[in-house]
Amino acid sequence: MVDVPFPMLTAPGRVPQAAGGRLINCYPETLPKTAGKPYGYWRTPGLKPWATTGGVNFRGALLVNNLIYAVIDNNVWTFSAAGGAGTLLTGTVLGTGPVTMARNNAQGPDIAIVAPGNGAYWINPRPVASSPPGTNNAVVSYPNGSGGFIVGSPSAVTYLLGFFFFTYPNAQVFSSDPDTSANPTNINALNFATAQSKPDTLYRPVPYNGQLLLCGANSIEVWGQPVNLTGFPLSYGSTISRGVVGINAIAGHDDGFGKGIFFVGDDAKVSTLSGYTPTPVSVPDLDLKIEAEPDKTVITTAVYVSQGHGVAVVQGPNWCWEYDTTLQTWHERKSHLVEYWRGMFPLLAFGNTWVCGDRKSGNLAVIDGNTATEFGDPLRMRIETGPLHAFPSKIRINAIELYLTKGVGMATGIDPLQTDPDISISISRDGGQTWSNPRVVKIGRQSLTDGRVRSAIWGQAQNQGVRWRLQESAPLSFGFMGADMLVEQLR
Repeated sequence: MVDVPFPMLTAPGRVPQAAGGRLINCYPETLPKTAGKPYGYWRTPGLKPWATTGGVNFRGALLVNNLIYAVIDNNVWTFSAAGGAGTLLTGTVLGTGPVTMARNNAQGPDIAIVAPGNGAYWINPRPVASSPPGTNNAVVSYPNGSGGFIVGSPSAVTYLLGFFFFTYPNAQVFSSDPDTSANPTNINALNFATAQSKPDTLYRPVPYNGQLLLCGANSIEVWGQPVNLTGFPLSYGSTISRGVVGINAIAGHDDGFGKGIFFVGDDAKVSTLSGYTPTPVSVPDLDLKIEAEPDKTVITTAVYVSQGHGVAVVQGPNWCWEYDTTLQTWHERKSHLVEYWRGMFPLLAFGNTWVCGDRKSGNLAVIDGNTATEFGDPLRMRIETGPLHAFPSKIRINAIELYLTKGVGMATGIDPLQTDPDISISISRDGGQTWSNPRVVKIGRQSLTDGRVRSAIWGQAQNQGVRWRLQESAPLSFGFMGADMLVEQLR
């Protein structure tokens, strides 16, 4: 028997014969040294329905005290920890694209929303005539400031050190008055700075280790303390010679993540910051995906944590890759019948719950490692192995035997999907160019672990070798650990 080479990361290759294997909706995890195999391959966390709206277009969300504020279509909804039906606020947010949101630490916090190309908005629970003023929890246009300042159409917003910061495409950034002032949303026309390194588009401000990253198309500037008493509150520190491809192409500063900053750079690579040095973490196959995207400004980066794994999600309109910060490996994600992941812009809320939006609806979900579906749809895990060959000779494949979690059927589950579950096995005899029809093999009813999971008589493969495709989609706690193949070398 020969050990079948399971991949440690997804590597679809420029062409199938150059592939090193694929991991779709599953990831490797190191097993104890005394386990039968070094790695287990587990399903990526599912999406458990959590909150509903009447909308269809999730655009972004923010946790404020004990409520999530979410922009869906042109409306803002709030959700408590119980989830369920949301509460619709009065007022609207124009546009259809993603928004950025921030809150300050004022009494009854102010919420700022920026819809790029469609203005800025403000929410506050205080009465309109109070001091400082409020919006009575309605959505209104962000107020123009003192000194003749007109908010106009910023590109993004964030909060740091007591101030809102609004970036503009013309490389300017404006700050609000501090949240301890009489009017913490006021923006003075003199409280601004201009990115100094390059005349590039300024996409977004990002807080990072107590400093502010001004993320542009070709550079990232670092601004920080000490806080200036007049004018713009921060001072220029240094420049990172790497830009980002869009407003939503950087993440990792999110509360509860703590695994570093990840971004898609102007070099068409995914990088993380080591101090202030960008370190690429993407692999060539992902770089090709990014490079081939005609409009790179639509690429998004997001983060979440599930079952001890920090995950950075890099997503285009028709593809999605995830980086596991624990093993530092990549896998692909595909939701049911589409090429992308349904999850959007996760955020930590209510303790240790990661909530995200749904690209197919205006609803919200919990990213849950114990859920094996996405909004009830199957979450099919797929492993495509690397090639095994005896080049330049051909080989005959007599059998494959799988090492996996047997006996995981549920006696009280859906029959036969969960009561008598199975996997499908396909073979490629030409290095991945074509695949056979799948064979279905049972993996054991509940607690029945004595049977072998094997399939025999697979014919012969060309000198490019044999690859295997293993799939499982039943909503069960299931994992692959490896496989062995009975093979003969031919003349």
